Amino acid sequence: MKKIFRMIIFSAIAIYLTSLWDKGFIIKSDWLIYLKASLVIAAIYYLVIPVSKLILLPLNILTLGMVSVIFYALVLFFFLNKLSLIQIQSWRFGGLSFHGLMVIPLGVSQLGNIFLSAFSLSTVINLLEKLL
Repeated sequence: MKKIFRMIIFSAIAIYLTSLWDKGFIIKSDWLIYLKASLVIAAIYYLVIPVSKLILLPLNILTLGMVSVIFYALVLFFFLNKLSLIQIQSWRFGGLSFHGLMVIPLGVSQLGNIFLSAFSLSTVINLLEKLL
């Protein structure tokens, strides 16, 4: 029970942090929608991901993990977009300059943003699991 509750909290934190920096990852400012989206993401990472690791193991070995990345992004997009909890759209990154280091402005397509959002959510969740 403790692990499930932690996963829900970690999912909510990951959704919030992703929505702060990714302007194409849009979620309404309603606590009920955050809760539903957190429950969906927690269920995906608690139930779907371990089963998919077993099923997709031979393909992951052959493709060096690319099949699992594509699968995670598509599952996330399907559940969150089809349930109308989160919208993932294309957006324009305005660029960044930090102590002489510049990142040029670029456009991120909807498909690219799906993968970027899935990567961000999984990174935050995994980082929080490792820290706590």
